[in-house]
Formats: sequence, structure tokens, C-alpha cells
Amino acid sequence: MKSKITIFVIVISVILSGMIFFGNKYYQKYLNDQANVIIMKNASIEDIDLESKKINIYVFWGDGCPHCEELFQFLESIRSKYGKYYNVYGFEVWYDEENGELMDKFKEEFGETPGSRGVPYFIVGDESFVGYQRNINREIRKAIVSKYKNRKKVKKFEDIFNKKEEEEINK
Repeated sequence: MKSKITIFVIVISVILSGMIFFGNKYYQKYLNDQANVIIMKNASIEDIDLESKKINIYVFWGDGCPHCEELFQFLESIRSKYGKYYNVYGFEVWYDEENGELMDKFKEEFGETPGSRGVPYFIVGDESFVGYQRNINREIRKAIVSKYKNRKKVKKFEDIFNKKEEEEINK
């Protein structure tokens, strides 16, 4: 009788251990899938993944800008629901002249006047936004989803990044 109880306890222990191990493994995979979004506040051109199936969000921000920080917090807050659609690459422009020049190239691409360092200035897929307030959160989420669904048509701006790399090589 004692050996039957011991065997029963061992079998139950093995089953529970397996459930905990495999259940945790699948739960961890779920969490990783949800968190598998790049949010890089201080990116460089080399960090950008133009081959990703996700859309890229480029954020030009200023060190000390409260609206910029709110934008990053918003993008972080929607990560669990929308993270499968986007990656974020941030470029500080108030103290980094090269990042400011990159911002100007994007502005020119959108037919906007370069030179201003009004931030945050950000691009979702191939749609630009100037400034941030909570009342545009819905519009940002909508742009993320629509640009993702139509990502084959969304411009990836390889030409901007290639020009920047060529300029650095020619220096």
C-alpha cells in the first residue's frame, strides 16, 4: 500500500512538473511574442531593420521634451496589443546634429520645411506627425494598423538611409 502511494505521488509530481514547465514555456513564448517589439530611443541608422515584416516608426525627439517622453510612454503602453505591428527607432535632434540632418531628410521627403527642430516629429510607416498630445492616440493606433496591413505599399525610406551611409563613407 505504501509503495502504491509513493508511486502515485511520484506520478502526480511528474505530471504537475511537466504542466508547470511546459505551461510556463508556452506562456513565456506568448509574452515574448507580445514584447517582441523594438523600442530604441537612441537608435543609429545601423540599428534599423528595413527587412522586418513590421512597420518602422521613426521618432525625432528632444532631450528634455515632455511631449516626446509622453509619446514614448504611449508607444510602450500599446506594446502588448500592437507590438506585433511595429518597431520604434528614436533619434535625439536637439543635441545631435547628425540626427537633426536625418530629420531634415525625412521632412524634405514629405514636402515639409527642413531646419525646424520642433519635436516630437515622427513617422508611422510612411505617414508623418508633428507634435504629440493624447488626443491623437487613436489616430496613431489607426495608422499603425493600416500601415501594417498595407506594408507592401508603404515606403521604407531605404533611399534616405542609403544616402546617409554614402555620405558617411565619402567623408
